[in-house]
Amino acid sequence: MWYEERVNKSRHTSNPEFSMCCMQGRIKIAPLKKPQQALYDLYHKKDKKSKFFLENIRSFNSMIVFTSIEGKVDKTKNNGHAPPIYVLNGENYHQIGSLLPPDGRGPKFAQLYIYDTDNELHNRMQAVG
Repeated sequence: MWYEERVNKSRHTSNPEFSMCCMQGRIKIAPLKKPQQALYDLYHKKDKKSKFFLENIRSFNSMIVFTSIEGKVDKTKNNGHAPPIYVLNGENYHQIGSLLPPDGRGPKFAQLYIYDTDNELHNRMQAVG
């Protein structure tokens, strides 16, 4: 939230209150549970594996963030006059699927990263096409 989005704009404070997400405290969000030990260790240990994980976490997230998203794609926005964009309309949802595609069918979702690593870019482009 930005400072100007505080509840009481007439009062200058170093500890502002905000209400857009929690209806001024009427909605309580449960505290996060401790993750499984293996994931907890990656975040909190100081060993080589943990350091590598933390230094590359954005790359790891980027590799899997859209592997299973699906929805109604609006292709009318790409008219060739600007960089291409990916617009999802309506209800967007995730598809998990198996780790291997059915016989005779190409990979999709997470399979794009697991099934054929030598050809993953081609597979991703075919799935989006």
